[in-house]
Amino acid sequence: MDLTYVAAFVDGEGCIVIGKTKKWNPRQKKRYLCTTIRMEVCNTDFDIINDIHKFMGIGHIVDIKPRKTEKGTETKPQKRWQTTHRQTHEVLKQILPYMREKNKREKAKEVMDFYKERDRE
Repeated sequence: MDLTYVAAFVDGEGCIVIGKTKKWNPRQKKRYLCTTIRMEVCNTDFDIINDIHKFMGIGHIVDIKPRKTEKGTETKPQKRWQTTHRQTHEVLKQILPYMREKNKREKAKEVMDFYKERDRE
């Protein structure tokens, strides 16, 4: 396993999300705008997901239960390797040079720019 393999897997099977969401602050009793950053990779081959998690040494694994399809059959169970916020930033710093898929590269650069700007403050 190497960074090129992880980058290719994120390109093909992954998802990078950066967006704004409103969160509730119970102390101040009001909502505030919060940036949400997440990266995940799902697959039915549990060994691959476990190997990526072990190799990167960051994030966590979530079990995805089978779902019913429109045809009444069940999907296969899946595992999801997921990172959030700074974890996502740390992984993307390592794999961005090897990523090829245009939209995911753009999302990765958004995450990098977000933390570059934030760390400047």
